[in-house]
Amino acid sequence: MKTKKSSAHYMRSVTLSLGGLLVAGSLSYSPEASAAVTCARTLSADVVAIDQPIMFNRIGAQNINYMVYALRRDVVDSNNVPLSEGGVATAGQVSMRPDKRPRPLVLRMAAGDCLQVNLQNLLTSTANPFNVDPLIGQPNPNIMQINDQVAGRYVSFHPLGLQLVNSIADDGSFVGKNANSLLAPGASGSYTYYAEGEGAFMAYSMAQPLGGEASGGNVGVGLFGVVNVEPVGAKFYRSQLNEEELRLATTGTSATGQPIIDYEARYPNDCGAINDVWCKEGKADLPIVNMLDVNEIVHVDINAVIAGPNADGTFPPSTYPLESIGERNPTVPNRLEAFREFTVVFHDEQAASQAYPLWFGDPVLGHTLHSVRDSFMINYGSGGIGSEIISNRLGVGPMHDCLNCAYEEFFLTAYTVGDVAMLVDIPANTGLENCDPALNNCAAVGPKATQAYFPEDPSNVHHSYTGDFVKFRNLHAGPKEQHIFHLHNHQWLFNANDDNSNYLDAQGIGPGSGYTYEINFGGSGNRNRSAGDAIFHCHFYPHFAQGMWEMWRNHDVTETGTVLSVSGGTAADPLFHTSPFALQSGLPAVGARALPDGEIIAGTPIPAIVPLPAKAMAPMPGEVIIVAKDANGDTIPESSQAKVIDRTKNPGYPFWI
Repeated sequence: MKTKKSSAHYMRSVTLSLGGLLVAGSLSYSPEASAAVTCARTLSADVVAIDQPIMFNRIGAQNINYMVYALRRDVVDSNNVPLSEGGVATAGQVSMRPDKRPRPLVLRMAAGDCLQVNLQNLLTSTANPFNVDPLIGQPNPNIMQINDQVAGRYVSFHPLGLQLVNSIADDGSFVGKNANSLLAPGASGSYTYYAEGEGAFMAYSMAQPLGGEASGGNVGVGLFGVVNVEPVGAKFYRSQLNEEELRLATTGTSATGQPIIDYEARYPNDCGAINDVWCKEGKADLPIVNMLDVNEIVHVDINAVIAGPNADGTFPPSTYPLESIGERNPTVPNRLEAFREFTVVFHDEQAASQAYPLWFGDPVLGHTLHSVRDSFMINYGSGGIGSEIISNRLGVGPMHDCLNCAYEEFFLTAYTVGDVAMLVDIPANTGLENCDPALNNCAAVGPKATQAYFPEDPSNVHHSYTGDFVKFRNLHAGPKEQHIFHLHNHQWLFNANDDNSNYLDAQGIGPGSGYTYEINFGGSGNRNRSAGDAIFHCHFYPHFAQGMWEMWRNHDVTETGTVLSVSGGTAADPLFHTSPFALQSGLPAVGARALPDGEIIAGTPIPAIVPLPAKAMAPMPGEVIIVAKDANGDTIPESSQAKVIDRTKNPGYPFWI
């Protein structure tokens, strides 16, 4: 049993990386330290801070007064023109592009790199731009609970634990006698940081260090981001695509049918063509899979494939302490192979309008429902038990016709409620906004959604292939509670450099901190390479009952993505979409491989899962189609089921259940 780092050395590195919350200014910059910084390369990210209305799930939890960081190229003006393509950058008149699901901004750099964040403040000039009056009069509080923005509208970008490169002006703060490096509404500025070692780091706006929920500034309304620092020399690729994107990146197929992926493929440069859809979306000639265009960050997905600098995607032995001396920890996968990265950001006490506000705001029932509301979230998504139970009782959503759904036994299963935090075209609470516990105004029942949105990222489900080396980057944005990350069916070592280290499936985490969990033994699927869903959540029951849980789906067959209706053609011979941003739609084409759903007749999309480079690929699946289900015999389908066409070939999870 070997370990390169002593326990004292390892604990010191953890303390320093997490200590940025307390002493970021004093530790991160000095003239002497600045002179010693040598950047292996300088990556850049053009970022804006915007007001962004957001949905948290398909039931209807939402906040029209949310705030996010986003890449400039992922933001459009009121005419749906990307800001990177000449769109007008007017505060309050911009939003995420329609085919991009709002997620916490995740910037990536390798250890030894510098990162220059070019930030523009496009927040509206006053807080809560979309204020909603109470549905019930005073002295009752505003039951919508969406008006929690801090009054100040300055903004900055301040990652904890990274080193400042140029001066204290890179700090994005206004503290003591230092110059003000915050940005007023409409203003722009740049901050440059250096990363010494691998890790996960929260980023905040230090323009609002107080106020808001739990005195956490604007964290309670979404204004935070992440910087993931990868091993030295790492390359960053997208982990999930839609079917069209994977098709564009495919150069051929293997003898057994698996796609051969060009990880450096680019979108068509169709500017000037009759159908210039990629150009209008701001994607023409951009990398499809690679997250970098030379040194500019152009993709900020929460999940990623991280490859080494070697031609086959592996890392040199010098990357890790044991490997650098010819040793390895026998309990972890081969750490020199490419790995899949899941970014999991806990954020609690979020300002959110509940799907059924008159139920949660009821003077009596509200006390019961308070601890099961949608308020504790992961990556801007929530799956609280309260609204799911109410939906079942009212007869709406995917659980609309479940007769034996009682309480906690059904709210975590996709077979009843669909994949957690899925977004759809018509939320279950549509027409029920004024429904109350006395069942007044509660007539708009039955299934409503006709399609899921964002086919490459439709829900809070992270995807991998069995046997993949997987690293979780688990962070806690805050603003208030302590949490315990708990993962089912998999474990990790507290220190992967030491096989005597604690063997864990749970980790306490507080606001501002970040941890990396390198999954042990076989990685995805653990020792048995088991396929299926592994849930992870905060281990405090009231916290995951309020929505703080996600799924990790371990696939046993190659998933090339659901062929979409908007692509045209047929499921067997698809074309490409012709209307800008049409890939917001996740409506499967007739006969396409997709997931069945308790409400959506056509089913819901399966993302295309990018394989790890130099890794043996999963077999191609047997054919599966979606068929409509008419449970009550009234000739009107109200849900869908999967039909396996070829039972001589593995259809892949979940279709063999």
